[in-house]
Amino acid sequence: MEFRIKFLLIWILVFDVSSAVYGQYGPSDTANSVNIPPLFDVRKFGAKGDSVTLNTKSIQKAIDQCARKGGGVVLISGGVYSSGAIFLKENVRIRIEKNAKLRAVDGIGNYPIIKNTRIAGIEMDWPSAFINAVNVKNVGLDGEGIIDGSGYYWWEPYWIKRDSLSKTVLPDLIDWYVPRPRLILFDKVSDARITGLKLRNSGFWTVHICYSKRVELLGLDIYNPVLEDGKRAASTDGIDLDSSSDIIIRNCKISVDDDCIAIKSGRGSDGLRVNIPTQNVLIEHCSFLKGHGGVSIGTETAGGINNIMIRNCKADGNNAAIKFKPRPGRGGVIENITYQGWEIKNGAVAVDYSLRKVDGKDYVDEWQMIQVPFEKATPKYRNITIRDIKATNMKKAVSFLGWPKAHAENVLFQDVYLQAEQAGIFQYIDNLVLKNVTIESPGNSVQFLDIVNLMR
Repeated sequence: MEFRIKFLLIWILVFDVSSAVYGQYGPSDTANSVNIPPLFDVRKFGAKGDSVTLNTKSIQKAIDQCARKGGGVVLISGGVYSSGAIFLKENVRIRIEKNAKLRAVDGIGNYPIIKNTRIAGIEMDWPSAFINAVNVKNVGLDGEGIIDGSGYYWWEPYWIKRDSLSKTVLPDLIDWYVPRPRLILFDKVSDARITGLKLRNSGFWTVHICYSKRVELLGLDIYNPVLEDGKRAASTDGIDLDSSSDIIIRNCKISVDDDCIAIKSGRGSDGLRVNIPTQNVLIEHCSFLKGHGGVSIGTETAGGINNIMIRNCKADGNNAAIKFKPRPGRGGVIENITYQGWEIKNGAVAVDYSLRKVDGKDYVDEWQMIQVPFEKATPKYRNITIRDIKATNMKKAVSFLGWPKAHAENVLFQDVYLQAEQAGIFQYIDNLVLKNVTIESPGNSVQFLDIVNLMR
């Protein structure tokens, strides 16, 4: 245990140094400090910010011309610009100014199919996102404006379809039965940045970073309504990191109907085939409001997840701010995960780790019906640190539940204060260390069941 803590401290120091260097990457003006990058105003290519005109071709023409000229900034300002799917090119940055909104239009035909894109952990053909960057480098989105996915076109059909399939299709599979566009997709992208923007009303996941490296997400304000004027968003995660590495997320505010940030790496047999981890991630100074989870690890974990630091964040009204989502059949090794310096209040549970039943049998892949051996199918969560955490006015302090055939390993709680109506439970953990931990709950105390080597 002591060795593991020392390793994590070394990794934190190394990552902080590398993140300072990493700040050079991405499509920033500092990359071209001598010459101001050229501007390509979409209005000069025929776009109209009248909210009515379909501007897909005009905006894409501006992007293509910018790329042909060696790169620069595509400018969107002064109105509401309606569009279907657009595709970034290398060395191109889209800037949406404070007085502008880029808004997605209805109709699945406005979002051409992308072959073998990953959806909820499995590669398949699927409609493109509203804004796409695929197999490019040095791209970005910035400004103080709004990107609006017009999700209300997609949410109601999703709920209707979900209700009709609820008796014949597992809940975990229903997303695949209702094709709809993500808001932003960065797929096989490197050296990229998204900064400052307000992201609203995504039809599906909001920001999906997949198979990508060296990406910064800074100062984003992401909002998808849970219930507002009859609107109910559906599966609108704020940020999904998916088999990607060297990622920085900083100063983001997120309120959604699902997980605010979800860290993933593929599902079942297809995720094991791809076998790309998510690793070397720094998330800091973020605020999480409504959501199933603040920062969730899982459920898709087949490629593995490692070296994740989530620090100095706040959560208010989030169901489970610190959340682990292990699932049988998803596979992978998930290790070296640290949550540090959090302030949490008004939620259902402060720390939530819940593994569904594992029976020791080989697993049959839910979507492709491929049998996966038990050892490969069962995710292994280990080396988890929860440090310097304060949580108040919670319904439950902690719910940390492994399973007899799939224990969590090497879990450290240090300098933690949790105040809640119910204390909660730790179960099925190998090596649980509690240092300076206070769980304040009226009339009940925390339970410890089936713990191998408890130190406190």
